[in-house]
Amino acid sequence: MRSCKESKIVFNTETLERLVSDPDWVLENEESFWENEKAQRYTRLWAKGVSREISYDEWRRQVREWAGIPSEERKDHVFMRNARKIIEGKEGFLNKALPHLCSYLPEEVNLGITVHFTAFIWPRAFAAGEIVINVSSTYWNNNVDNILNTLVHEIFHVGFSYCRSNLRKEEKLEDETLYSMLDNFQSEGICCYVGYKALPMFPAPDEKDYKLLESMSDVKRLLKDVNWVFSKVGAVSRGELQRLAWEKCIIGRGYYVVGAFMCKTIEQKRGRETLIGTLTEGPVSFIKSYNSLVEEDMRVKIKSL
Repeated sequence: MRSCKESKIVFNTETLERLVSDPDWVLENEESFWENEKAQRYTRLWAKGVSREISYDEWRRQVREWAGIPSEERKDHVFMRNARKIIEGKEGFLNKALPHLCSYLPEEVNLGITVHFTAFIWPRAFAAGEIVINVSSTYWNNNVDNILNTLVHEIFHVGFSYCRSNLRKEEKLEDETLYSMLDNFQSEGICCYVGYKALPMFPAPDEKDYKLLESMSDVKRLLKDVNWVFSKVGAVSRGELQRLAWEKCIIGRGYYVVGAFMCKTIEQKRGRETLIGTLTEGPVSFIKSYNSLVEEDMRVKIKSL
């Protein structure tokens, strides 16, 4: 059996290369581009999964603007230079990232995945089937390490998904919507935390989640937001609950920052093996493990647990 550290991670630049070499073709063959390029197909899957609409008008505007830049300038654009640094430095990245990632996972987890690179989509990065990185996002502030740190986060989603599909022990709650929310909470929390712990290898000075995590006042504020959303379970429709979770816990960063703080608390007070154990148990175990370690005012409060 292949160990976690032997996982095969592939970088695919085909979509990005098409955008750089022939943006006019992309505009003229828009539907074919979105249907046949994996990075674009996964973007559609991501949008469907989070109930977001893709702004094709904005995408067309950006690609038209890009097409107006001479070919040689496109190839030497700052985000293309950064993309090349990432591709050319893949082995060095994996040599540092894989041992770190695997240190937070059971030995048998397979992190094998393809990372697709594209540009001009709304999310800066996501894992939905496979991983997609938007190299043109202004969030990176032209800093390659910002991208590499986020790549650590996204690859850990692969490990979390492996644990969910193959190792999880706890039974799902009867309330499927609530359980899905808890699963997302744990997933984003531990991925954020593992990225945070990778800062010595991949500094990310522009990552807002880490600044929030290091501020107890922000952690407490976001914990209130998370608990408020969970207090609405059973009181509002599923659609409204998903909307509130998106606004407060995804866009508002509650799942990421509070979840990372929970991971930090568990690791500091009970050790890394206990934290890894919550991955093989499930999100209910994650919340109960954390709540057992903190005072009442810092607990995640869910009526049915």
